[in-house]
Amino acid sequence: MNTLELSIIESFELMHKHLQRFATQLLQEKPRCWLPCSTTPHQDLATLYTDIWYQDGHDGRETRSQWGLVGCSDELLSLALQTNQQKISFKSAIQRYKTQAGELPGELLQKRSRILAEKLNRTGLARLHLKQCYRLLPILEGTPSQVGFSWYTSGRSIKKLTITQAEAMLLKLDISQPHVQIQLQSLGNLKPGELLAQLQPQVPVMRANAVWKRKAHTVRKARNCPLPILFPLSANQPFPEHNEPDINPPEKRQRMERRDLQINPDPFLPSLRIHRYN
Repeated sequence: MNTLELSIIESFELMHKHLQRFATQLLQEKPRCWLPCSTTPHQDLATLYTDIWYQDGHDGRETRSQWGLVGCSDELLSLALQTNQQKISFKSAIQRYKTQAGELPGELLQKRSRILAEKLNRTGLARLHLKQCYRLLPILEGTPSQVGFSWYTSGRSIKKLTITQAEAMLLKLDISQPHVQIQLQSLGNLKPGELLAQLQPQVPVMRANAVWKRKAHTVRKARNCPLPILFPLSANQPFPEHNEPDINPPEKRQRMERRDLQINPDPFLPSLRIHRYN
């Protein structure tokens, strides 16, 4: 086992240890919290924060998420910050390995520890979910006055393409199909040098809008919340006001489409979700 592999093992075991320590402290304290649709919120919170494994039948491109609010003691917040540092260290170790070796260490982490192997067999979990390992525990530095939750359904990624790149993508399809031939012909009618945009809608995410009401002004901060948000809360402080959004995201886009969009909303190459710029 080389030095890079040992670095991954050590950083993973430290991260795993800090996650377990954080979860143990959470279960001991049982802090005030809000977790939608949960009858055992503290146990469910511990499970959410320590969830770093693929589950059978789960799409590896997705991460499991749940929003909520957790008021923490100084000790619990300190453990959360330490855990995040270990998550960052683990991600750095993986990236160093990928840079040098060009691939992930495969079964390295599972083979290292008999305890972890037994855990996998006992729970029916398959392998490490790196995206869920990397995501940090969400922490607010101060106690918010209120938090508003809302679904964000308008996200999308945009990839710029040249005509040549778009043509190469079309040629990978079944060019005997009439609809592909029509798209190739449309592409050939464009002026050389025109750029195109391939759009990929992103899955809906829950956004939290935290508000701090000061004497002289109001501070607002928005963030995605794939995990319940941690924040300091002393015994004599009120729990922040919050709304209770629908569990499922809305089926339709909530924001109005702008009329001055740079990208034409009608797909130019429908098979590839490629659009022209206006």
